[in-house]
Amino acid sequence: MNTKFKEIFRGKVVNKAHTINTGVDEFPRYVLEYLIDNYCSEATFHDDMEKVVRRLKETFVYGAEAEKIRHYIRENRSHSVIASLEARLVETEDRYWSSIAAINENFVNIPESIVRQYPMLLAGGMWGTIDLTYDETEIHNHKIRPFKITSFTPFQVSVINLDEYIGRRHEFSTDEWIDILINSCGLDPLTMTRRQKLLYLARCIPLVETNVNLVELAPRETGKTYLYRNISYYAHVLSGGKATPAQLFINLNTGRIGEVGTRDAVVFDEIANTDFTDPRSFVSIMQGYMQDAKFSRGKKEILAFASLVFVGNLDVQGPLPHEKYYHLFEPLPDFLQVTAFLDRIHGYLPGWEIPKLAPRSYSKDYGFITDYFCEIMHELRRIDLLGAQRHRFEIVDHAHRAQGVSGRDQRAVMKTTSALLKLLYPDGVLTDAELEEVLSLSCELRQRVRDQLHLIAPGEYDRIKLGAQLKPSGKAVVPELPDAKRIQRVTLPEKPSIGEIIGLAVADDHGCLLHFEMQATRGSGRIVPLGSIQRVMRESIEAAAQYIRAKHEDLGISADWRKNFDVAILATFMGVPKEGPSAGITIVTGIVSALRQLPVRHDLALTGEITIMGKVLPVGGIQQKVRAAYEAGVKEVLLPADNLKEAQGLPAYVLEGIKLTPVSRIDEVIERALLQDKD
Repeated sequence: MNTKFKEIFRGKVVNKAHTINTGVDEFPRYVLEYLIDNYCSEATFHDDMEKVVRRLKETFVYGAEAEKIRHYIRENRSHSVIASLEARLVETEDRYWSSIAAINENFVNIPESIVRQYPMLLAGGMWGTIDLTYDETEIHNHKIRPFKITSFTPFQVSVINLDEYIGRRHEFSTDEWIDILINSCGLDPLTMTRRQKLLYLARCIPLVETNVNLVELAPRETGKTYLYRNISYYAHVLSGGKATPAQLFINLNTGRIGEVGTRDAVVFDEIANTDFTDPRSFVSIMQGYMQDAKFSRGKKEILAFASLVFVGNLDVQGPLPHEKYYHLFEPLPDFLQVTAFLDRIHGYLPGWEIPKLAPRSYSKDYGFITDYFCEIMHELRRIDLLGAQRHRFEIVDHAHRAQGVSGRDQRAVMKTTSALLKLLYPDGVLTDAELEEVLSLSCELRQRVRDQLHLIAPGEYDRIKLGAQLKPSGKAVVPELPDAKRIQRVTLPEKPSIGEIIGLAVADDHGCLLHFEMQATRGSGRIVPLGSIQRVMRESIEAAAQYIRAKHEDLGISADWRKNFDVAILATFMGVPKEGPSAGITIVTGIVSALRQLPVRHDLALTGEITIMGKVLPVGGIQQKVRAAYEAGVKEVLLPADNLKEAQGLPAYVLEGIKLTPVSRIDEVIERALLQDKD
């Protein structure tokens, strides 16, 4: 395949293995790949590469040397530098000027013939060898502009023929083409499964499709931004720091358009650590832009085409996101966890399924030269492949809910399907099985968003089953999400157990179960909290211990427990912080169970704050807690009497499925929760 690939795409292919550890990492990857392809042969690669590196180091201008090089050009009247060259048309002067950042000069005379020969100079610039001269007689608008370009030799592919790229796709099978794309992204396809390859290529969706909104949360070191930093100079990666509306959209003082208006993709890396100077304003502008590709600042309304990518870290447990997350948007900043914003996300990429980067992860085979591949992806944004395939399928809700597929669901699937077609089948030729694979992945990415919206706002977002139906066969395309079966496994004990008890809490905006295990052993009267128990809950433990010390006789506990026993209190899922006072009555009951060796009912859950006098005080979030108990199969909830009226505001089906027992004092709790010796 390599022989065929090199022959068909002659001059646009490079051995990626040669681009690793070159010793000149300060240069963009596409510069190195172009030089390797043009100046290094396979037979004498190392000798040729040594010459290339020497030439780069001799001619490259480092920032600290800019003034020295300017002086050298003036004194010697000519010099060659390796740098990035940009050109622009100044219409008020009817002439072109160029910029060379390496020598801190924005007004460099450039012949129109060079601009015509290399139009990419006007679209972000090009790297290459720039031959410069110095002529102090060059005066424009009463200013001396002495630096002049005499010739330019680019280190990039200067002419992109998209029709040629599309036309030659049919020379390769789909498996071959996918491996070519993976190699072109800099990774080794042999280390990846078919699904992992497709998920990795899904990271390219924002680069080939306009106005796509993508979220990827994944463990560290999975290369979430590697592709955007190394493959496309049309993407801007914002890593932490401050993000302002002026930087991203438009600066009202200067009128300058921000990154969203000038890039193909804007990537928010480490989104949880990004400092948004005005979060409300940011979300308001962002929501409008994500909906209709327009943003307004002041009196201006601007149409833009940049895709948005939100990237962040997420903890895993085995192959799935950690159970501590009730929904998968939790790692995002709080101000982004609003349904109006999240519903505009077209796809949620399961980055936890993509392997971590390791030395063996990088490509050892042939792929497209990065510069060529970048320009191809940029040009693919302009074409429409979806229209010709639209008659072959329809988007449906296989769960047949009354709410059905929304307009945003439809738009999301269409956007991601269009992008995947451009990547995998740019010639528009694909079988029904291949179309099914594309649709399945597109629907999966949006289904993951819908699933989380249902968890956040179940009344507003029904649990639909997003999929497609092929025409005319009628075959159903139903994606399976491996993470859809992820549950918070704080389940009820199988039978009554000593010291094992279930409490209720609220995490963010949802209720959850707290599973405690308590054990009494020979010791010196210590209470030992385990399992990331935080300050307020520790104070509840102290209040519980004080109550038991004072009332040990009433509780049927021997006085010597304070001298001869230690009680360990374990809140399971030890990596997950536990906080709040509402576990007070749960902790008291568990300690009494452990000291008296009496089992706790396994169909019961408790919530309520404890005082050292044994009173049960009301707690917050009672409806969320009772709902969580109902969904977990709890038969009865002991709750503060003052919370009963609020709990009775739950839907009838919840109240019919669970018994609510109000309590005012801890002795009532213990009487109902513990099974006596005769049981």
